[in-house]
Amino acid sequence: MSGKIIPHILMTMCIFHSVIVVAQSPAKVKNNPISSEIADFKIPDFNENDQSLASLTRQEVDLVNFFCKPIEFTPDGISYYFKYVYNHPEYVNYLPYNFSHMIQFLQYGIRSGQNEQFAGSVIKMFLQKIKAAPYVEAESFAEFLPKLTQAMKPFLEKKEASFLHEMQIVIKEKLSKIFAQYFAYFQKNPDGFMNSLAEQIAKQTNQSITQQHIDVEHLKKDILRFIEMASNKLVWSSKDDIQVWYTCNRLAHECQICLDQKVLCNQDALDDICWSFIHRFCYFVELSHEVLSKNFFAQVLHDLQTKPLALVALEEQEDLMTTKKSHLMSRMQLYKDMRQSIVGT
Repeated sequence: MSGKIIPHILMTMCIFHSVIVVAQSPAKVKNNPISSEIADFKIPDFNENDQSLASLTRQEVDLVNFFCKPIEFTPDGISYYFKYVYNHPEYVNYLPYNFSHMIQFLQYGIRSGQNEQFAGSVIKMFLQKIKAAPYVEAESFAEFLPKLTQAMKPFLEKKEASFLHEMQIVIKEKLSKIFAQYFAYFQKNPDGFMNSLAEQIAKQTNQSITQQHIDVEHLKKDILRFIEMASNKLVWSSKDDIQVWYTCNRLAHECQICLDQKVLCNQDALDDICWSFIHRFCYFVELSHEVLSKNFFAQVLHDLQTKPLALVALEEQEDLMTTKKSHLMSRMQLYKDMRQSIVGT
């Protein structure tokens, strides 16, 4: 089936790979350097002398290093990934910090000439894991979003570019068939023949354009579902204080770029995502207002009043609805007052 990942990959590998790399069993996994494809992801450096790892056992450190391994896109390598990594019960606790495997699948799809159905299958595959994940680390997700945009663009552009070629083939076949079957009628009544032919071409073109639009929109809807699911699980650390606010705005900015690059459906999709960011951010502040600094609230309120933030830029669908900016300002003022009543300063 074209919508399945493994048949897509294994079929391509059987054609393009003459050398098969045998994967190691988990017991033999050693710390390997990260490939250049995922080197710019925020993967922690697990130094045994790092004090931040004091609470981790050697087994836990080895497990994280194991999950950091890049995927080998060979028949054995991909089977190994699904059997020992994707299906590992602890994988859902690693994924919220690093989505590099998803990007690797999409990049492989680009290299091997896969279509938008493959990209949709990749999104669905990791969407299932996000559903099981307890949370998604916000800073890591902000790092991931521009990579997702760049990885998805070729699939959408390829669909657009291939449409004209596909139409040429379809129309040529249709014209050849019609002329072969009705050539005598063409000689007898050229105008009537051409009118009928034009009608047939118009119907075929309309049908093809509609299907092409549906395929592209389905993929964009899948992207929206993935981002929305992750957005509703975002978490921050209260120790990061004002950096939490900056990360929230960065998330909205990256999604705006995603829309500009035509990877998101439309402004309504971006509006939904921004509201998800806002509600999740407000929930974080509600839980953490006692330990957040006074400067945190002052900076957030100042930015909302003075800066053109992508997070709150879009208008609401109805004039009577509370705007994103008003909602954020009222919630921040509320939590600021609550903090002051407890902390005093």
